[in-house]
Amino acid sequence: MQKLIYFLSILLFINCDKEEKLTYNEMKEDKLLSESFNDNELQNLARIVDFFESQICLDKNVSKEECYFNFNQDRFSIAFKDYETKKNEFITIPINYKLQTKLYKKIDSTFFKEIWINPVILNNITGKPEKRDWYVLNLFGEYSKFMKKTGEVTNDKFFKNIYENFNLSNHLSPAITIIESHKISINDYKDIKKKLYFSIYFLNLKEQEVKYKYPKK
Repeated sequence: MQKLIYFLSILLFINCDKEEKLTYNEMKEDKLLSESFNDNELQNLARIVDFFESQICLDKNVSKEECYFNFNQDRFSIAFKDYETKKNEFITIPINYKLQTKLYKKIDSTFFKEIWINPVILNNITGKPEKRDWYVLNLFGEYSKFMKKTGEVTNDKFFKNIYENFNLSNHLSPAITIIESHKISINDYKDIKKKLYFSIYFLNLKEQEVKYKYPKK
């Protein structure tokens, strides 16, 4: 029995390693990504995408593009229903948060800060700035700069509009993401840059769902 468990663990490790290499190669072949990030950074970004896909692509008979498309449609449909009924303030994200925190530890700590930071906000009672324990996208980090660059260089309206709103609000708006997502087709999800965006976006939402608490009125 122990030998079987060991064997299965080895197979799982090999399969995960294979997936990561495939995603890394896909990023390496993308001109904009390979120009914007070094090899180590691309490997870190590949880990993020692979983790997200491991959580949402449960049906192996479905393509990765369908996987992203279906996941987005399901989440956005739930968001509209919850908004209409005022049932929930967040879109529920079916991601294992414990595994998400393990992913964080696999990412280079310096590069991690180029993607996510702990927000500093004013305390409602004291008025003093406080660092919170959830992560948000770093407005001045390398990934945010990459979103801006993608919109400018490729004239990609999706990234242009997402970044413009993010730059104004310092917040990845679910409303804007939903609006822009409805403008793209299933084939657009073949773009590794969009796969990376949605991976980071939904991990952000999971952070909010688990950690963020609205101030009491």
